[in-house]
Amino acid sequence: MSSDLNHLDKIRERFTATADVFAKNVRITRKAEAELLAERATEGLARAAEATAIDVACGPGTFARPLAVRVGRAIGVDLTPAMIEKARAEAARDAIVNIEFVCSDVYAMPFAAGAGDIVSCGYAFHHMTDPARALAEMARVARPGGRVAIIDIIVPEPFDPAPQTAIERERDSSHTNTLTVARFRALFRDAGLRVRSEDVHENFNDFDAWMRNAASAPGDDTYARTRQRMEKFMTGDPSGFCPRASGDSGAGLEFTHTVLLIVGEKPE
Repeated sequence: MSSDLNHLDKIRERFTATADVFAKNVRITRKAEAELLAERATEGLARAAEATAIDVACGPGTFARPLAVRVGRAIGVDLTPAMIEKARAEAARDAIVNIEFVCSDVYAMPFAAGAGDIVSCGYAFHHMTDPARALAEMARVARPGGRVAIIDIIVPEPFDPAPQTAIERERDSSHTNTLTVARFRALFRDAGLRVRSEDVHENFNDFDAWMRNAASAPGDDTYARTRQRMEKFMTGDPSGFCPRASGDSGAGLEFTHTVLLIVGEKPE
């Protein structure tokens, strides 16, 4: 348990330090994905306009806000107070009034069983030390017949998760493991959730922008080590990042993140 608490502290420290740049970046880069999650999570859901949506590890409210537009009430939950502040500011900026935010970790949320019609989580499972326990808690909070939706980076087949995870950890020590589609399917099955839909797509990333999101820039040690690791995979890539040179001079670096959106349903 102490190692879990230490890791939660590491997450809180990382996202406190990067709250400003992170909120600014994801408002643009994850807008389409947030809309897609909200669409898939509410698709065919009876009385969706009256539903309660709980977005876990909500950050600056990126995925909670589009849900709020489609449901009666949205609640964002995040471990980091600085992110809760950003989320409230972003919701106010968009004049969304049916949304609130609470500070809590994913393993023990302050909600009764069945409190949410939709329980979602965006880009956070790769920070979790115990994803099975996190998903079990999300499933507990979902009502029978409700939805659980997760979007996160994955390692696509036939690539090896270990090299990608090593690079991610070099960049950000709060990263735990990058999972696969098969692993997410197993997690949903073990949590008693029936998979309704899966969407897989690729995001093309600029390396420098990705590093800035983790408070790292050219000239610092973390940047140098991470770039060196990434560049080793420009030929014979085992990681699934598919890194390649970019820019007119070829001095830049870009790579691919494969992303899974998976939506499950809790049995009645």
